[in-house]
Amino acid sequence: MVLIKKILLFLLSIVFSIILLIGATTSYAKDEFDLDTLETNHRLYTIEWIDIAGQYGKKFVCGTKVSILDYSGKKYIIEYYYLLKNNNKIVTIFDVNALQISIESFEPVKTEKLKIKLFASFITKDDKNILAGMRGEDNNYKGVGAEYKELDLSGNTELFKTLYQGGYNLDVYVMPNASTIVPVGENIFYTKDSEKTLLNCIDHLLENQEKESQPKGEVSLENAKNVG
Repeated sequence: MVLIKKILLFLLSIVFSIILLIGATTSYAKDEFDLDTLETNHRLYTIEWIDIAGQYGKKFVCGTKVSILDYSGKKYIIEYYYLLKNNNKIVTIFDVNALQISIESFEPVKTEKLKIKLFASFITKDDKNILAGMRGEDNNYKGVGAEYKELDLSGNTELFKTLYQGGYNLDVYVMPNASTIVPVGENIFYTKDSEKTLLNCIDHLLENQEKESQPKGEVSLENAKNVG
């Protein structure tokens, strides 16, 4: 009987790993791991840098994405990133979504996803709120989040790293006075070296913004010296 249970848990972990990866953001660095907690409800994590380039390879989105899937079929997606908008302004976006996933068939794996309407969400570390998002005015959007227009380069970059490192709680509210606390385990694959993807992306994003800010047809000082 114990052997059968172990086999079933192993098969479920494979299926849920496949589900977790469906729709994941393409990036240059992604850590996936299965971490036992003190609870009976085990969770699977995918933690990755958001590193997106647009036309001509110029970066316009940099940040962190965390996906959490527990064995009840609930999936939580946390995204925190810089976005270089069309008006050449950089904003910081915090976004949390929740899904209920059911398995329709195993061979091939077929799933059905139901978006859960959220009221608010907080991320806490060491008993302090470090990020918060509330329901917006768009009733068609079921997630929660916030947009910050001030560019706190140092503070936000540290938050990107914190989300990647793990070791905090996601507090999700479906209704005002009822929340679910979802622990995010320490990223056992995190190293200082892994931060290079994020830091390089941010450097290129700032360079992209600076180039776009220059008047078209402007001749740089270096080029001007070489003329004639």
